[in-house]
Amino acid sequence: MPAVMRLLWAMALFTAAPVTAFAGYPDRPITITVGFAPGGASDVAARILGERLTRSLGVAVVVDNKPGAGGSIAAAATAAAVPDGYRIMLSDPGAFAINPIVQPQNAKYDPLADFTPIALVGQSPLILVVPSTKPFTSARQLDDYLKASPGRASYASSGPAGITQFGAEVYLKRAGDLSAVHVPYRGGAPMMEALAKGEADFGVAVLASAVPLISSGAVRPLALAAPSATALVEKVPLLDQLGMKGAELTSWVIMIGPKGLPPEIVNRLNAAINEAIAEPDVKERLLKAGIETYPPATPAQIGAYLKQDVERYRAYQTELGDRLTK
Repeated sequence: MPAVMRLLWAMALFTAAPVTAFAGYPDRPITITVGFAPGGASDVAARILGERLTRSLGVAVVVDNKPGAGGSIAAAATAAAVPDGYRIMLSDPGAFAINPIVQPQNAKYDPLADFTPIALVGQSPLILVVPSTKPFTSARQLDDYLKASPGRASYASSGPAGITQFGAEVYLKRAGDLSAVHVPYRGGAPMMEALAKGEADFGVAVLASAVPLISSGAVRPLALAAPSATALVEKVPLLDQLGMKGAELTSWVIMIGPKGLPPEIVNRLNAAINEAIAEPDVKERLLKAGIETYPPATPAQIGAYLKQDVERYRAYQTELGDRLTK
């Protein structure tokens, strides 16, 4: 065989190999990493999706909980993963948009440069809640208590510098530059259990984590930090209606992977996830868990959305100053 023919044959093999590999994806189990303990919004969504994707992709899709540092431990592990589509992450704003801004020493990754956007899944607004054993029946009553108890009142969060601490500090700032002692837990579910036991005076929780305990009466919802009402808590007023303008906060769940994830794999996962969340059964299960699904979006659209959200949290952080480091 002439040398040029051998070269062309080698080049053909080289260029064809990745296509063959991508065509066979996936051929072994896929792991969805979640940065919090079981029971929180990201975990609930990951398990619902994992069950559906196991059927559509033909391989086991399992959830790996890596709680700690407000989701940053899981995000760092995802950023360092091999970009082959077998370890991806269902992230929230805490791990992705907040921690790298507020605690760069603990979140040693770039939220935009070190990840590949895969799919939008859903969103869940934040909600101001108190233990049912507390006497507060309105946000105004809680405000009055906080004003009368500086340094003594406390709030629970799902972790330092996470979305729920962010929500609580935005609420305190907009309610009159108030303060309360921060009591962090290792995820949304432990946070809600602590509130149900009365271990803190209030919390600004992700609705997906709060719905079960609101339904059981263990915690009492006082106000919704969202731009519009939701059928899940129809009679709960909006913070905006209570005079707290600009206090709307929504926790999203978005599937991401490590930097360098091949487009063929990204598109395969994007299509499978969009197909899953369009199914009435999956959509209903997510909604009952407090997560409203997004319309389908391309990876490029998701990247633009994430960039915009990172900038939004940077603006919030400028306003809050050192509140989130306490």
